Amino acid sequence: MIDGITYYQILGVPEDALLKEIQSAWRTFVKENHEDVVPQFERPAARERMFKINEAYAVLSHEEKRADYDNAHMLNGGSSIELVRRRVRKAREIMKRNLALITGEDMKLIESIIDYLDRTTQEACFDWMTNIVCEHREMARHVVASAFEEQLLGAKTALLDTLLQHAPYAITWEKIHLYGEDICGVSGKEHKERNYDQLARILCHRLDLAKYFVYAAYQEQASGCESCLLPTLLRVAPEEITQKNFDDYLDTVYTMRPIIYGQLRNYNEQAIAWILKARPDLVRKPEPPKAPKELPLPLRPKS
Repeated sequence: MIDGITYYQILGVPEDALLKEIQSAWRTFVKENHEDVVPQFERPAARERMFKINEAYAVLSHEEKRADYDNAHMLNGGSSIELVRRRVRKAREIMKRNLALITGEDMKLIESIIDYLDRTTQEACFDWMTNIVCEHREMARHVVASAFEEQLLGAKTALLDTLLQHAPYAITWEKIHLYGEDICGVSGKEHKERNYDQLARILCHRLDLAKYFVYAAYQEQASGCESCLLPTLLRVAPEEITQKNFDDYLDTVYTMRPIIYGQLRNYNEQAIAWILKARPDLVRKPEPPKAPKELPLPLRPKS
């Protein structure tokens, strides 16, 4: 507790929040207080806010620390397992209602428990959301995160397809950014490539948000994925690549030592060639010289 405010209040989440909600709230605060978006005069205050936010997140994102914290402050009456069970029961009740009566809060609750469900139930939820988008397009903005989760989970449903067909305008840059971050954590090269290909599809529907796909395209290449996000970006919106983010990508590539990461380095050198062909105005900065390897202490020459 900081200045009489609970960690839950600092992150703006309820006391029964699931880990996914806590992570989402923390990411939002990090994005809002980042030095790139905060004016110079606000940076000291932003750093102080982030100190409190990180302290709260460090506790609430750790199961044992959170339990100790709740017990010490008499918060959050039930176990995490029981919280999930209650929400699953509530979600099943919601899915039986008339679709016209579903609210954004209902959708948020169901989104929060998707990861805890078995595959059959997950796909039933995604199918249910698909029907909502078809019948009530004003609800589309509430299913974007779930449409991306559908892809991350590899569910065989049509929520993202339906969203792109009926309401691509509901996809925001924040959701695109988070989806790109989540793809980095996907296991399996083939599965990761499939998700980057889906990002490429989304880009074609939301060219107005093209600049928010640039870093995901670089992540795609840096991870060695042979998917089509970067080629699609270079085809439909190469002008969105700035010198700064090209320099950042080069910094990443230069950390790939050819002796150890030979194949990956060559693949990224090819990607650099694609970028320079599409954007000949960009300048490739030279690779920094390697620092001389220092000899172990006994072998160093005497000064």
